[in-house]
Formats: sequence, structure tokens, C-alpha cells
Amino acid sequence: MDALYLIATLKPRHDKLVEAKAALDEVITATKAEVGCEVYDLVIGVEGFAGAGEVNLTDWLMIEKWTSRAHWDAHMESEHVRQLGAVQDGFLREPTELRFYTSK
Repeated sequence: MDALYLIATLKPRHDKLVEAKAALDEVITATKAEVGCEVYDLVIGVEGFAGAGEVNLTDWLMIEKWTSRAHWDAHMESEHVRQLGAVQDGFLREPTELRFYTSK
């Protein structure tokens, strides 16, 4: 089995940052306990970073690594992901963009 990497770009509403972070914190805690979850980190842009390209500090990234696609599929069926799905439209300004990668 090949590991699955995922970068999810989340675009929280500017007036709902606290609510978005609280909801994601609950999912992060539950997800890190799942079988097959190797990395599940929410990262937020840092002002003043002199890297290549422009950073949108209002976009957040969820960096994920799963042992396999099957583990990620099971994660997507979990109760905590279903609960997040039921409320996320209230704090996101756009749908989440998912980009999948493998080490091959």
C-alpha cells in the first residue's frame, strides 16, 4: 500500500475564525487517534514570511498523511467528519479544495 498525502485548503469566513478553529480542533483531536493517521496538522500562514509566491493569510491548510487511501476513506466516514460537514458551511467562505499526492 502506498501512503496518501493530502493538502486541504480551507477558507474560513473572516467573521467566523474562532468558530472555525474550535470546530477543527475537535476534528483534529479525534482524527489523530484514528488508525492509519500519520500526520493531521492545521497550519496557518505567517505574516512577513519571505518565501516564493504570495501567501493568503486568511487561508488555512490541513496537511495530512495516511497509511493508505483506505484509511483516509474510513476517516471520511467517521462521526467527527460527518459532524464537521454539517456545520462547516456556516464558517467557510468557499468549499474546501483537496489535493492528493503519493510518494511515487
